[in-house]
Amino acid sequence: MGPGRLVTLAAAGITGLAGGLLAAPARAEQDRLDRRVQIGDTVEDVQLATLGGGRDRLLAKGIKANVFVFFRPEQERSLDTLKELASCEKEFAGKPVRFVGVVSDSWPADQVRDLVREAGTRMPVLVDEGDALYGALGIRLHPVIGIVDARRKLAAFEPFRQINYCERVKVRIRFLLGEVSEAEIARVDEPARSTTRTDDGVARRHLNFARMLHRIKQEDKALEEIQKSLAIAPSAAALALQGEILAATGKCPEALLAFEGALKIEPANPVALDGRKSCGR
Repeated sequence: MGPGRLVTLAAAGITGLAGGLLAAPARAEQDRLDRRVQIGDTVEDVQLATLGGGRDRLLAKGIKANVFVFFRPEQERSLDTLKELASCEKEFAGKPVRFVGVVSDSWPADQVRDLVREAGTRMPVLVDEGDALYGALGIRLHPVIGIVDARRKLAAFEPFRQINYCERVKVRIRFLLGEVSEAEIARVDEPARSTTRTDDGVARRHLNFARMLHRIKQEDKALEEIQKSLAIAPSAAALALQGEILAATGKCPEALLAFEGALKIEPANPVALDGRKSCGR
């Protein structure tokens, strides 16, 4: 879709004109071609069924940043992304920002509810019947986050990435709110890292393994995996999970230390905030 060419995506009621100012650093050409919607395209509002049985809109009026996320159950990175967005919801509370999830109608509603509940997000979840919106936007993978500005232009399109995902999303929201400059977007896109990409991936694998062990109640082994993750790359997610496990086993003093450590890294971390309350702080 070249500049000046009008494209109609009837399946989801989306039309676009290529162009835009918020494109991330150069993406692979194949990724650009695979997606039907491009940065700068106009995203027309659509109404979909909700997980709760009503109907709601993809976009809300009077909002400077409409954020939508396509996700699916039984996928660890979708759960991680929803947890990150739950933190974002609290961080942007009271600001003209709206978050909404989109899920295929091929997934059982109870399974989707369980994932949303575990993530701790309050965003409405829209059900994409027959994957019509998913197909019309040309999305290939889950999860993926789109951000639409006040003019209903697609300002950002962020497929999942292991490194710096949440920060990339937040800085683009803040840009639309007028809180940061494009220079700050560039800084976040290419941060100076104290760990290598390989180190970050290893730390994440230990954390994901710890989550799995926690789900099957093997708490001691889960704590061992968390320690391995923290030794490589300290993170709010790992500390929050550590606190959650310690609190569940009646070790609130130790849990509070972990929650406080998580909140120093990520002040709005929902797991740490809720955990601290559960331990009476």
